[in-house]
Amino acid sequence: MDDTWERSILFYHLDTVTASHLFHLFDPMTKLESIHQLNEGKRNTNYRIQTSAGDYVLRIYPSGNDSWRKESKIRSVLQGEIPLQHLCHLDQHEAIGNRTFAIYEFVKGQTLLEAILFGYMPNEDILYQLGGMLATIHEFRYPQVGFLNETLEVVEELTPLETWYAYFLNSTVCQRLGKCTVDRIERLVNRNKNMLRDMDKQVSLVHGDFRPTNLLLLEGKINCILDWEFAMAGHSIADIGQFFRYESQFQATHKNVFVQAYNERSAWKLPADWECMGMMRDLVNLLQMLGTEEELPVKFFDLTKLIEGTLRKLEAIRVT
Repeated sequence: MDDTWERSILFYHLDTVTASHLFHLFDPMTKLESIHQLNEGKRNTNYRIQTSAGDYVLRIYPSGNDSWRKESKIRSVLQGEIPLQHLCHLDQHEAIGNRTFAIYEFVKGQTLLEAILFGYMPNEDILYQLGGMLATIHEFRYPQVGFLNETLEVVEELTPLETWYAYFLNSTVCQRLGKCTVDRIERLVNRNKNMLRDMDKQVSLVHGDFRPTNLLLLEGKINCILDWEFAMAGHSIADIGQFFRYESQFQATHKNVFVQAYNERSAWKLPADWECMGMMRDLVNLLQMLGTEEELPVKFFDLTKLIEGTLRKLEAIRVT
C-alpha cells in the first residue's frame, strides 16, 4: 500500500512563529494557537493550523512547483458540482525561501485510505458517489492531452500514449525491473496499440491523483476531493485505473455500481473493457514513478509488485 511509501520531497519544517506570520497575511486579527504536521502527501508539506476562529490547513509547495497556478480556476469551475476544499489565501514569502504557500479551510473527516487501513470496506453507496463525481470532473473535454495553465488551457501538448511506455522504460527502470519484465511490457504495448489510440480520443480534465488518500470520508459520504496538483487534460480512464490500482480493496459489485453511476452522468460511456484500459493506462504511472533518481526501497518494492501483478492480469485476459 502506498501509505508506507517514502516521501519523494523532504518535509519542510515550520516553526510556530513563521506559521503565525504566514497565517496573518491572510487574517491579521486572528490568533494562531498551535500547528500540527499532517502526514498525508509525499511532495507538499501540510500543517493543521488551529486558531481562535477555527482550523485551517497550511500547505507549502516544493520550490519551483507551479502546480498551484491552476487550482483557483479548477475550484471556480467545479465548485458546487463536487465537494472541494475552500482556498482562502495563496501567496509566496521569503520566510520559506520564496516558496508558494496556501491556506485552506480545514475539512472534517478521514481519508478513505485511513479508513481502509482500519478495516473499513468501501460500500456500494461510496462507489456510486465516486463514479458520479468522476463523471462530473470528466465533463470538461479537451481535444488533446496536455498540461494546463492557470486558465485551464492546454499550453503543452503531449505525444500519443503509445509512445509513453518506451519513454518511461529508461535505463533506471529497465535495471530495476529486469529484461524479462521489460520485454513483457513491450509485447503488451505492441499488442494493444489500438486500445491506446482509443484512449487518446477520450480526453478530459482529470484529477491526476485520484487515490483513496485524496478522498475525504465523513459519515458515510465523500466529503471532499483533495489535492489537485496533478490535474491536467488527460485520458479520462487514467483516474479510474488509478483509483482501482489496489483492486483487493473492492468487490465486483463495487465496480458495477461505480460504472453505473459514471455512465449515468457521463456522455462518454465506459466500454466493456474499461478495466483493461485502466490497467494499461495506470501501468504508465507505475513506470514513471519507478524511474526517479532517489533510492526509495519501500516504494520501489511496492511498485515492482504492482507492475508484475498488472502484467499477469493483462496477460491472462489477453487484451486485444
